[in-house]
Amino acid sequence: MATNSLVEEHLKCPVCLKLFKDPVILNCSHSFCRACVERWWKEKGENLCPLCKTEFRSMDPPYNLALGNVCEKISRGQSICSLHKEKLKLFCLEDREFVCHICTHAEIHAGHNFRPISDVAKGHQESLQDVLRDAEKRLDDYNQTRDNCTEQATHIKVQRRRAESKIRNDFEELRRFLHDEEQARLAAVREEEQMKSRMLEEKIEALNRDMAVLSEVIQSTKEQLTSDPVCFMKHFQNAMIRIEKLPDKPELIPGALLDEAKHVGNLKFSVWERMKETLSYCPVILDPNTAGPGLSLSEDLTRMSLGQRQQTPNNPERSTLTKVLSSALASGTHTWDVDVGGNKKWQVGVAWGDPCLPDDMKYWSIAYHNDKYRRFSEPLGTWNPPMKLQRIRVHVDMNKRSISFSESLTNTEIYTGMYLSNWPNLSDKNIKMFSYFWTSDRKPLQIIPLACHVTTESHQSFCMKCFPFQ
Repeated sequence: MATNSLVEEHLKCPVCLKLFKDPVILNCSHSFCRACVERWWKEKGENLCPLCKTEFRSMDPPYNLALGNVCEKISRGQSICSLHKEKLKLFCLEDREFVCHICTHAEIHAGHNFRPISDVAKGHQESLQDVLRDAEKRLDDYNQTRDNCTEQATHIKVQRRRAESKIRNDFEELRRFLHDEEQARLAAVREEEQMKSRMLEEKIEALNRDMAVLSEVIQSTKEQLTSDPVCFMKHFQNAMIRIEKLPDKPELIPGALLDEAKHVGNLKFSVWERMKETLSYCPVILDPNTAGPGLSLSEDLTRMSLGQRQQTPNNPERSTLTKVLSSALASGTHTWDVDVGGNKKWQVGVAWGDPCLPDDMKYWSIAYHNDKYRRFSEPLGTWNPPMKLQRIRVHVDMNKRSISFSESLTNTEIYTGMYLSNWPNLSDKNIKMFSYFWTSDRKPLQIIPLACHVTTESHQSFCMKCFPFQ
């Protein structure tokens, strides 16, 4: 017992002379209760060690872990008052320490309030249980977030394989097109070379025949010129006739050379012109990271329909509804056509809000559901368009803050909202606008691709325009 008492004496704070609570160690190696040393510094106005008066710059001394663990174990084992050897049953609310019934009459506790330890412990247990429940909930949140991150990490690999497959297929088509185009153009060069070679060979053969006849006439005429006068005169008339019937001066064949300008002039551009006939451009692309789990998207991200529930990660941008967004719309104007066709439950338009809160977004849209049409200006009522809607054209002017809808097959205006008063504040970095699509039908909604046309202009320039496929 004497040994234990001696050990406990060395485990008391030199300032409060009580067992260390939250002990800290100074650079001079002396230890104190954190509250005691901070109170000492505040009273003295200097950062001095209460024992050796060493001055310190830091006002945040480190926790003395070893000393704290020892004091905590001793404190837990102390159920007997060290002064009166009575059982500790009460708790001093002012000094925040355990006392026996004799301590309550001591001068140092004069005027203090006491409570049974069991009552105080019960209150602390309830407080700790509340904090523990919060901690357990936070742990559940961490587990859920970790599971979501694991799902996303797995899904990223699926996306990578899917993107790689699409990229390989598209480039294989491009390579096949370029190979076929190359072979066709090489064949055209060879065909022209063979045709013009045959033509020149035939021309050379004809020239050789004419040259042989001409050479024979020249030779016979020379011989006649050296003959005697009587012989010369007898054959003079025939000689003149042969000379006069000689063929005209031969001419070179125009266009006999290969038309290199046709074959290689602007070659890459002309191949690109041919290539664009097989290509199309989609003005908006569905973002699969925003698609609800019940949606099925096409490989080229231009069609959507209700399908089997997909195994998708719960990323912040993903909706829980059967809707999908495009990428955020930039400044300027945007136009896209949506083929609603035989779909019986659809909604198309624009959405805006925080992309990480997709289900809280607001919409401007045209909808068809339960055999009734609705416009965003009449969300609670029905609306009867002048015809059955087959292809919806959405036009958004981000600069003029306007949006319009029309039936593009008949070029009939459905709705125009100019200078909308509730246009969102897109200068807020968390607020963006998107193309919006919703369906609960297995028949797809299709974004109509645009056909590309190239027109050349003056000063050797050209521009590319896109028009919807009809």
